[in-house]
Amino acid sequence: MIPAASSSSAATGTDAPAQAPLNILIALPTYDNSVHFDFAMALAGLMETFKERGIGFEYIHTASSHIIRARNFFANYFLSHPRFTHVLFLDTDMDFSREAIARLLAGDKPVAGIACPYRYFDVEKRITAEDAGLTLREWQEKTVDYNTAIRADAQGNSRVNAGWVEVNHIGTGIFLVRRDAMEAMAPLTQLYRPPAQYAAYLPDGRFYAFFDTVGEKGVYLSEDLSFCQRARAAGMPVWALIDEKIVHHGQSAISGTFMRSLERRGHVPGNSG
Repeated sequence: MIPAASSSSAATGTDAPAQAPLNILIALPTYDNSVHFDFAMALAGLMETFKERGIGFEYIHTASSHIIRARNFFANYFLSHPRFTHVLFLDTDMDFSREAIARLLAGDKPVAGIACPYRYFDVEKRITAEDAGLTLREWQEKTVDYNTAIRADAQGNSRVNAGWVEVNHIGTGIFLVRRDAMEAMAPLTQLYRPPAQYAAYLPDGRFYAFFDTVGEKGVYLSEDLSFCQRARAAGMPVWALIDEKIVHHGQSAISGTFMRSLERRGHVPGNSG
């Protein structure tokens, strides 16, 4: 079955100033075409922000149970259409502020994302004496896991600057990749013919396996960790914004800001901004 892989445009052509250099491909994977209402509102706010600032954008969507293949399709569609400067992956169960994506773009990093809480929570975790005075929401923000790992230097140090910190990896829930990063990764990535359901959208016949999973020291890595490993192998550092509040919707809404979680755990990297 051919998935609903569609591309629509807005804030391009006459809507965006001719001098505006940014043109963003917004990539929206879903399992069954469903999106959370809060995400829909956040996406509408993002589009309004792009329009106000003269940033060109288009979106592309596919419904697929094979998330790795879907992400590879988005990456290859982006690579084969040079009018795009960045590809922005957004999972459709996220809620974020109107300024969150603008901050990602302003950071001008080759690969960057926003630290997000996982949408599941370990109900066996216990409240301890150290948690006295925290609300239930604050305690959850402190103890939930997040989709990133801060990278330390040779001396074991790391530093946050205006919310930014270099990381080993960042999940693809809110994930921005610059064109030069994808182009640098391509020669190091396995190349295939496109799957039949995507071939019509990739007339150059190239399908790089950017998100195919790899192993590290005998451990199976997820598609986002595998992508970040490839990026760093291509000389492209990976960065995260860790001071944005993100809500991740699942059976319940898990809300958190990674920076505050680190502060409450007493694990804050050096802050220079």
